[in-house]
Amino acid sequence: MDSIAFACSFATCAQCGSCRRSPLPADRLYGSGGLCYGSQGQAPWGSGAFSISIREARLLDEVRTPRLVIAGTASSVGKTTLAAGLIAALRAQGLTVQSFKVGPDYIDPAYLAHVTGRPCRNLDSWMLGEGALRQVLAQGCLGADFAIVEGVMGLFDGRGGGSEGSTAEVAHAIRAPVVLVIDVGKMSESAAAIALGFKNYSPGFKLAGVLLNNVSSDGHRRTVEDAIWNVAKLPVLGALPAMADLGIPERQLGLLPVTENKDWDRIIGLLVDAVTRHIDLDVLRRIGEKAELLPLVPKKVFQGKPAGPAQVRLAVAYDDAFNFYYPENFELLEENGAEIVPFSPLEDSHLPEDVSGVYLGGGFPEVFVEPLANNHSMAEALQRAHRNGMPIYAECGGLMYLGRSLRTEDGATHAMANVIPVDVQMDGQIHRFGYRQLLTLEESILSPKGQFYRGHEFHWSRIVNHDGGLKPAYQMLNAEGDLIGYEGFVAPNLLASYVHLHFGQNPLLTEKLVTHCREFLAVHSR
Repeated sequence: MDSIAFACSFATCAQCGSCRRSPLPADRLYGSGGLCYGSQGQAPWGSGAFSISIREARLLDEVRTPRLVIAGTASSVGKTTLAAGLIAALRAQGLTVQSFKVGPDYIDPAYLAHVTGRPCRNLDSWMLGEGALRQVLAQGCLGADFAIVEGVMGLFDGRGGGSEGSTAEVAHAIRAPVVLVIDVGKMSESAAAIALGFKNYSPGFKLAGVLLNNVSSDGHRRTVEDAIWNVAKLPVLGALPAMADLGIPERQLGLLPVTENKDWDRIIGLLVDAVTRHIDLDVLRRIGEKAELLPLVPKKVFQGKPAGPAQVRLAVAYDDAFNFYYPENFELLEENGAEIVPFSPLEDSHLPEDVSGVYLGGGFPEVFVEPLANNHSMAEALQRAHRNGMPIYAECGGLMYLGRSLRTEDGATHAMANVIPVDVQMDGQIHRFGYRQLLTLEESILSPKGQFYRGHEFHWSRIVNHDGGLKPAYQMLNAEGDLIGYEGFVAPNLLASYVHLHFGQNPLLTEKLVTHCREFLAVHSR
C-alpha cells in the first residue's frame, strides 16, 4: 500500500468495516463509490501504511512525475478552486493525481485531499529546506501519474517581504512549470499589465502561461486573452467563467474546513464540467510533462532504518475539532516504531486501549466547544493519563483543549480537559501569525535542551491565566530572528505549544517522542 492509505485511514468503510473514523463519510472523502483498502487485506493503521512511502522513496534517485504549479497574483484569486477543478478533471480522464500545497497551511490541503483521495502534502522550503522538500515531493508522487501544486498568496510572496518560502522558490526547487491565475472579474486589458509584470519581475523565472478566473463573457475572455498575448506574449490556457455558486466560505483561519463544508461535492461536480469545457487540459498535461527530472538530495531524516513491527501505540486526536497534521509526521512516527491509533475527543469516552502516548494536533476546538466541554469522561481519561506519566504532545488547538477553560467570543466560559493550569480566551482577531524559530529551554518529550527548530503559528486565541508549575518550552523568535518571547509549556512527559512543527526537519523530534512512549510502556507493562 502506498501513501494513499493516510487518506483512507480515517474513513469508516461500508465495504469492509475495518477502516477508521473520519470527519467525512467514506463516500464524501473519496467521491462516489469510495475507496476500500481494508478489503484488500491490508489494515491502513498499524501495518506500515505511513512509513512505507518513506521506504519506497529511498529507492528513488530522481522524481519523474509530471507536475504543474498553480500560482496566483494574490490570495483569493481562485487558486484552490482551480487546482481542485483541474485535479477532478484529470481524475475523470483516468489519472491518479497527487496534490501539494506550498507553505504550512492545513485547510487548503484538506480540500485538495478530498478531491484526490490521497493525502495532500505541504511543500514548505523555509521549514524543511530543499533536500527534505524534494523528499516530500518524492513520497507524495509515488503511484501518481500527475502532480498539481497549489501556490500560496502571490507567486513571489515569501517571508518577511522576501522570496524565501514563496511559490516561486518552491517551483524552482522542484523544477516545475508555473501557470499564473489572474482574477479578471473586475478588469480586462489591465490583466495584460499584471501578466507582463509577473513575467518580468524575476530575471530567469519563466511562466508557462495564464489561467483566467471570473470571466464574464466570451467577448471578455477574447479581449483579455488578446491583450495578454500582445503585451506579455503569454498564452492563456483557459478561462473559467464567473460562477457565483463556486465560492468556498471563509472563517478566521482562511477557508471553512472541508469537514464542515457540506457543499464541496456539489461544487466539485460543477468544477469538473467547467474546467473540461473552458480549460485546455491536453496542453496543461503537456506542460506538466516538460517538468525536469528532479534529483533527490539525501536528507538524514528520511534515511532511517525501515520500521519493524510497531513497538508502541500512539493515540492521535482526529475528528472535526482536531485534524491539523502533516502526513510526514505520522510516517516518521511509524518509521520509528509507533502505531498510529486515532481517537475522537468529541465522541469517544476514553483513550484507545494500550496506548503509550497522546498526540493532540491543531484544529477548531472553539467551534466544537460544547461537545468537548460535555465529554467529561474523555477529560478524566486525559487527566489520568497525565498523572500516570503518559507522554502527551499538543499543538495549538490541542493546547487549548488541554487547558482548564476556553472563553469564546460570546463571553461564555467552557470547561476543557484541565490537564494544564491555563485558561484560554478567543479574542475575535488574530493574536499571532507567522513563521517561528524556537530554542528549546528544557528537555522535553520531543527534544533535548538547546535545540533549534522551525515552525509556524496562526491563532485567534491567547492564554489569559497561567498558574505556576509549568516551565516555558521555547524561546521564540520570528523568521527574521527578532525575539518575540517565551512560548509553550513543558512538564515531565508533557509538551504543549501554539506552534506547529513539521517533524521532517529533524529526526530527533520523532525519535524522542517514540522513546518516551517506549519508556512509559516498559514501566506500565510490568
